[in-house]
This record gives sequence, C-alpha cells and structure tokens, in this order.
Amino acid sequence: AVLSAKHPLAQGSDEGLYLSALAHEPFVFFPRSYGSGLYAQLLTLARDAGFSPHFAQEAGEAMTIIGLVAAGLGVSVLPASYQRMRIDGVVYRPLLDPAAVSAVWLVQRKDQRSPMAQAFIGLLTDGAQSS
Repeated sequence: AVLSAKHPLAQGSDEGLYLSALAHEPFVFFPRSYGSGLYAQLLTLARDAGFSPHFAQEAGEAMTIIGLVAAGLGVSVLPASYQRMRIDGVVYRPLLDPAAVSAVWLVQRKDQRSPMAQAFIGLLTDGAQSS
C-alpha cells in the first residue's frame, strides 16, 4: 500500500495492513486501459476484502501515482518493487492479504546465446521455482 505520510494508517502500521483498511479511501491508480493486469488484480483483491474501490485519480506513470498520494489525493496499491522510489511524504506498507502477490514472468528466446543475457537469466532464476 502507498500512503501519504500524514495518513492515519501510516502511523504504527510498519508490519503492514489488510486491504480492507483502505475500503473507504479514494484510490489513485493506473487506468483500466493500462494493460498490466494490476487494475484487475486490485479489483479482485478489493472484492475479496468486501469492497469496491473508488478511483479518485488515474495516472499512467507510477511516479505520478506516488506523487499524487504524497499530495494527499488518495491511497494506492503498487507492487513492492516500487518501494525503491523514495518520495518525501509517502510511506509504503505491505498488504497482509494472502492473495496480494503478483506473478512475474521471464520470457526468453529458445536459442539465447548471448553470455550477458544468459547471466541475467541466471541471476533472475537462481533459486526461483517455476510453476
């Protein structure tokens, strides 16, 4: 979850929160047409948490979403990797809902011979389990 540092849930929720805690909050998120699957995933998570999110603002860039959250225009839910984008006035909290995970796919050419690409693939798949 991405929250304004001034948001009441930003205080004392370092361990995380359930999505249901955001049920009455305005959301800042990617448009439905964004195509990443995140919109549908958020709708499913919200439905499972017993609510339908109210989208107050839409933006096509994660930095814009985070900036709008910092300005106090709503909350958001983004993949954990976005936590690396440090913006003053924003805090990140993990979602504790068991289904709040995203699949990551690695697609490669069958005849991949580039040593650099092979090293990158090895780095990504080291210890990873395929399903």
